[in-house]
Amino acid sequence: MTEPSQEPTSPGALLRAAREKQGLHIAALAASIKVPQAKLEALEAGRFSELPDATFVRVLAQAVCRALKIDPAPVL
Repeated sequence: MTEPSQEPTSPGALLRAAREKQGLHIAALAASIKVPQAKLEALEAGRFSELPDATFVRVLAQAVCRALKIDPAPVL
């Protein structure tokens, strides 16, 4: 018997889970919102130091939420 998987708790984990649930590859998402794949990977991994600043992180997260058609409130 397996234990139920834990819900993602970090903003990046929430975004990754939503993207994977929709079966969307990270490269396809990056292309659709016109950002480098590396920036999305950093966002999903919570490596915010690799991104320009907090404003960029917030705007990128909002863009991802819009593209995935998910509520941005839990992410932001």
